Amino acid sequence: MIGHEVKKYENIRISIDKTTRLSTTLDIEAVEGQEVVVRATRPLIDFDKTNSEAIVTSEELEIMPIEDVADVIKLQGGVTQDAGGGIHIRGGRSSEVAYLVDGVSITDAYDGAIAVNIENANIQELQVISGTFNAEYGKAMSGIVNIVTKDGSDKFESYLQVYSGDHQSDDNIYKNLDSYTLTNDKNITLNLSGPIIKKKLNFFISARSYASDGWLNGLQTFTMYGDTVHTDKNLNGYFDSTDVKKEPYYRAMNWRDKYSVQTKLTYKINPKLVLRLNSIISDEQWQNYNHYSQMAQEGQKINYAVGSFTGLKLSQSFSSKTFYDININQSVHEYNAYLYKEYLDPRYITPDHLFWRNVSGAITPEISQQYGTGINFFPQYTFSRWGVATDRFFRNTTTNSLKWDLTSQVNKYNQIKLGFEFQKHLLKQDGYALLDSSQSDQIFTPYVPDRDSFNRTTYEYDPFEGSFYIQDKIEYGDMIINAGIRYEYFDPRSSVPNNIHEPYIKNPRNPALDSLSTQEKETIDWGSVMYTIEDSLGNPVAYTYADYYQSFGNQQDLYQKTGWWKKTTVKSQLSPRLGIAYPISDRGVVHFSYGYFFKIPDFSLLYNNTEIKLTDAGTDFGIFGNPDLKPERSVSYEIGLQQEILPSLKLDLRAYYKDSRDYVSSGIPIDLGDGKSYFTFVNKDYSNTRGIIITLDRFYQNGFGWHIDYTYQKAEGSNSDPSEEFGAVVSGQEPTRSIIPLDWDQNNNLNGSFFFDYKGWVTSLLFQYGSGYPYTPVITNYEGQGGQLANVLIKNSRRKLYTYNFDLKISRSIRINKFNGKVFININNLLDTRNEISVYGDTGRANRTIEQIRANSISPYEPMRPHSLDDYFSRPDWYSEPRSIQLGMELRW
Repeated sequence: MIGHEVKKYENIRISIDKTTRLSTTLDIEAVEGQEVVVRATRPLIDFDKTNSEAIVTSEELEIMPIEDVADVIKLQGGVTQDAGGGIHIRGGRSSEVAYLVDGVSITDAYDGAIAVNIENANIQELQVISGTFNAEYGKAMSGIVNIVTKDGSDKFESYLQVYSGDHQSDDNIYKNLDSYTLTNDKNITLNLSGPIIKKKLNFFISARSYASDGWLNGLQTFTMYGDTVHTDKNLNGYFDSTDVKKEPYYRAMNWRDKYSVQTKLTYKINPKLVLRLNSIISDEQWQNYNHYSQMAQEGQKINYAVGSFTGLKLSQSFSSKTFYDININQSVHEYNAYLYKEYLDPRYITPDHLFWRNVSGAITPEISQQYGTGINFFPQYTFSRWGVATDRFFRNTTTNSLKWDLTSQVNKYNQIKLGFEFQKHLLKQDGYALLDSSQSDQIFTPYVPDRDSFNRTTYEYDPFEGSFYIQDKIEYGDMIINAGIRYEYFDPRSSVPNNIHEPYIKNPRNPALDSLSTQEKETIDWGSVMYTIEDSLGNPVAYTYADYYQSFGNQQDLYQKTGWWKKTTVKSQLSPRLGIAYPISDRGVVHFSYGYFFKIPDFSLLYNNTEIKLTDAGTDFGIFGNPDLKPERSVSYEIGLQQEILPSLKLDLRAYYKDSRDYVSSGIPIDLGDGKSYFTFVNKDYSNTRGIIITLDRFYQNGFGWHIDYTYQKAEGSNSDPSEEFGAVVSGQEPTRSIIPLDWDQNNNLNGSFFFDYKGWVTSLLFQYGSGYPYTPVITNYEGQGGQLANVLIKNSRRKLYTYNFDLKISRSIRINKFNGKVFININNLLDTRNEISVYGDTGRANRTIEQIRANSISPYEPMRPHSLDDYFSRPDWYSEPRSIQLGMELRW
């Protein structure tokens, strides 16, 4: 008998949102012919790609010298990083990125950050979509980061990674980094995977522990109470004659510890029905560097972040062409910051009379005998000699969601995808500074201010979000069209003042309101009569509550309003999305994409201190949250070309433009009368981004591969930060009146990655170059008597120096009995480059300022200054991270 031969495909990679084509011919042969095995290779050109995306596999993550997801994102074209470490995709603000795990959101709606850490060892595939994206993705305006986690395998597998190391630099700007200690940075990762019930139930478990002392150290000279560091023999909390002084010692000031655990169960109920249960928990603790407290770091607060994700996913196939996914998830992100967990912790209590004498500036007899009575106890340009952080902050974001997606290949031309998602958030926040319960003694005895106190901000809100989308992937001949529309809905479930000139219900400005109860004020009819007086003719004249505010001249409708509060409005938008890919040959394809994008502002801008607490003291109050903010909106365009130049070399060209409106900013001052005003957030900022990206990819082949991308981009707008205009107003400066470069506007960016594999030796080299970010210049004039005048020039009108960096990882394959593995060395910042991240405004450099010349002229030597002026003006935190070297080993069995 004669028939077609049998071909079997192996190593086929299925990627997110991609159609995998298998092209071959079947030869006619006798039926008893042998099976032909075809091993699939990754295609050079993605003919169905209609937007910009990068896909990084688990194998690539393993050989790259990177630590977490953020390191991967920063390597993509069009991505920049601000001085605070925030990631900006295509010129957008850092909160415009949506983070997904296995297709569902893990974004913390409070600030747009990722709610739970996903470790590299848990990632099967990482997809970064920049600029435009299909209708299935929402709540983002710049990019999507979609993380696919690993499933359990059909056989037992284990993976162990251990490494340790340290930062090392010969630069004197870094204290205590001139030697190398192998145990300053420590990491251990363990993965276990396998079947629980063969061919039915598999598991995947991963755990990681990481601890780092960081690279910024301070010479601890004083305790947080102001005493010289000592051994407290009698445990009374301060130095006395029975104690022994200690030598100052170096203390880590930007240390970080983190732990994470992921557990994933995959249950194949039948060939068409799969159930997945995924649980991820991360716990992180760290301390931020405080330059001015580096001699008394002990009293600085510690940051705590705990994130968790629990997801249940049911996938069912109705046929070979139609399937659906239903996800039920909960993500929790809790962030706290405090020195000690319990506010009654005895270490908050300051018992030392010396501390209180120091605070008052009184000179002790010992000091006056040594230096004279004219000594300056508080000289300028001096680090803090004491300090107990009494501010405390607690917040929690819990998001429960239901998501359903259906995909159907209705015919050979159309793949329909539709779905909906509902999210219910619960936000809690409590922030305050401990107060002294008694001002009559010399002991600080802490107490927590009342919830209604001006010194405390606390709230609880439960906003609701919903969305629906439908899209069609049309494959007509060689042309691909992704067309869709997305509807998004948001209910802030809050309220705002009906009378903007009378916002604080517990301390009204109108004296006539003082006699009303809180309930009466909540239901007030502003047009009703508040009192009646007689005019000069003896005729009664009635005055309403609204009359009191008519001098402001902007609330004529107040007479018709009822109630202190009005409910916030529901926000919604329809967002069309379109992407087209059309091949120009069998080795090249062009694409175009366009879309409207919609994002609710960070919840921190909506809900912070919405009670608008005002005191009788002060003149400018704010900035207060505004739960009735409109969504931020953008329109994005992109055109691109993929072209195969050689059998393993690809050229990718992309040009893009994004126009963003209704960005959140601080509004104009709202008059309260008597020279007082307050500020709230409003939608009024604007930005636009345009750029080109040129990419060359030499796919990994014969032990060698590389990737290079160059970006030219301009990101301009009215303000870089929502509170920026408020800061200008209260400091007496002119707010922005024109479009200027944004803080993260980096015009030229070059990224490169190179991979070599030779006889078990694997080398990975990453390179990054970026032109200078903008800064605002300041001209400082001073006189010998100490008079000073600072002139602030046009904002962001000058540029910092360019930056560059090399990272290197070298590994060697090993085998120990039944264990396969590798040993490796990982070197970040290989050349120990000193990149300037922040600078002095008068010089544009991090290492010098005219202010130091002034300091040397008016305060060259102060006996009570326990350090040099060079120490004071030397800012190691204004530079990028110095060289770090890690040695490690991986084992698999």
